Amino acid sequence: MYEAKPIALSPVQEKLIETWGRLAYAWGVGPTMAQIFALLYVWPDPLDSDTILATLQISRGNVSINLRKLLNWGLIHKIDIPNSRKSLYVAERDIWKIAANIIRHRFAREIAPIQKLLEEFRNDPSLEATPHLHQSLNEIQTIVTLLSNVVAIALPMLTGPDRERLMKIISTWQRRQRDGNPL
Repeated sequence: MYEAKPIALSPVQEKLIETWGRLAYAWGVGPTMAQIFALLYVWPDPLDSDTILATLQISRGNVSINLRKLLNWGLIHKIDIPNSRKSLYVAERDIWKIAANIIRHRFAREIAPIQKLLEEFRNDPSLEATPHLHQSLNEIQTIVTLLSNVVAIALPMLTGPDRERLMKIISTWQRRQRDGNPL
């Protein structure tokens, strides 16, 4: 009978996987999802779910749920093995695409609902009677619109041929910040 064995990770790989999992909340994902992604990202070959389970010492259900989430986020790819019920998984290798997918999902989960709510409030006639609330909502709308525009501009740049242009813009901005001339 097949028995999955944990793979031998280097100390650097182990530390990265552990740290990636601890920092996961900052990205809006669970630690197990982040650890599975980190393992697949640092390991050069595709891995099956049993090897992931044995290496990270997590439950089968946890592996299955988090592999599905990673697939939905576009952070990993599934490789079906012909004539087998097993599948292999490999991380997306394009770090720019990874960043764009995380931003896209976080935006949809965190910013889009606020946009929808603000749009509902915009049509509420009771706001005229509460100028402070009306002003507060307008200020929130301003920042949400700004974030939406930044995401709309940045995502195509992260995943398209304009990456170098984006890096030059960021590099120029950083240099100006260092020199005390932000704009």
